[in-house]
Amino acid sequence: MTIDIHASLDGKWEDGTRPKDLFAEHIRKRPEKHVAAIVSGLGSGNRRVENGCAELASLLSEERPELLYPHVELFIAGLGSREKVIRWEAVCTLGNLAAVDDAKRVPPQIPILGGFLRDKSVVLQGHAVRALAKIALAHPAGADRIFRVLIGAVDAFPGNKVGFVIEAAERFLELGGFEDRVRRFVEPYVESDVAVVARKAGKVLRALAKAGKRR
Repeated sequence: MTIDIHASLDGKWEDGTRPKDLFAEHIRKRPEKHVAAIVSGLGSGNRRVENGCAELASLLSEERPELLYPHVELFIAGLGSREKVIRWEAVCTLGNLAAVDDAKRVPPQIPILGGFLRDKSVVLQGHAVRALAKIALAHPAGADRIFRVLIGAVDAFPGNKVGFVIEAAERFLELGGFEDRVRRFVEPYVESDVAVVARKAGKVLRALAKAGKRR
């Protein structure tokens, strides 16, 4: 069965027609068939279709980034969109595309993503944190800069929101050479009054301890 993605997204979103459902039921099986529809939908002029295709692109980029990388400039442009969902999903997509970014088109967007760390939208903040961590792993030469950007914006993450940054800090342990900096950042949060923050900080310190034993 061939599905018309645009028609499905233009109707009422409910079980079976939400972007995540369309992706799981139709797109994941044969993603190559749907790339053109997703990309064209981003410029359809129909907000429901554009937002839905932006989410589909984000989901696809997580599993098959190479299929969307030829359109990387489209997602870079999405960072400046007035439509919040387009911005949110462009951030996610670019974070995923970093893994196949041989042309190094993603690192120049770090200042924009860093600016999103102080956005009033918690969703955009969280997406930016995760995307920056992915970019650091894909482009280790810029990892030090990204780590400093993340830690420098920690004051914009009060309460349990700092958990986003703590989780991102753990990703830097995969690179090596960040152990001391991660420990200095995370240790104070072990005593946090916010249970979820203390829990996440403890998890990172346990990861550090395991890494130390392996050396």
